[in-house]
Amino acid sequence: MLKYAVNFLTCTIAASTLVLTQGFFGGSPLFSNDGVAVALTKAEKQQKRTARSVARATKAAAQAKKLAVKAEKAKKLAAAAKNFAVKAKKAAVKALEEAKKAAEKAAMAVSEAERAAMIAERAAKQAAEVAAKAEKEAEERVEQAE
Repeated sequence: MLKYAVNFLTCTIAASTLVLTQGFFGGSPLFSNDGVAVALTKAEKQQKRTARSVARATKAAAQAKKLAVKAEKAKKLAAAAKNFAVKAKKAAVKALEEAKKAAEKAAMAVSEAERAAMIAERAAKQAAEVAAKAEKEAEERVEQAE
C-alpha cells in the first residue's frame, strides 16, 4: 500500500513539474503560435469584420422571417376574431329584437288579461244583479202565494 502511495505522489509531482515548466518556457501549446506574433493585415481585419457583419445580418434576416411568420399568424387570428365579433354582434342584435317582440307580446297579454278581468267583473256584477232580482221576485211570489 505504501508503495502505491509513493508511486502516485511521485507521478503527481512529476506531472505538475512538467506542466509548470512548460508554462514558463513555451506557453500553453493550445494557445501558442510557436512564439511568433501574428499580426492581421488591414484587409484580414476588414474581412473578419465583414464576416461578422454578414453573420449578424443572416441571423437578423432569419429572425425577421420568423417574426413575419408570427405576424401573418397574428393577422389571421385577428381576422378570425373580427369575424367572430361581427357574428356575435349580429346575434346580440337579433336577440335584442326578439326580446323586444317578446316584451310587446307580454304587454299585450297583460292588457288583454286586464280587459278580460274587467269583463268578468262586469259579468259577475250583472249576475249578482240578476240573482238579486230573481230572489226578490221569488220572495214576492212566495208572499203572494201565502
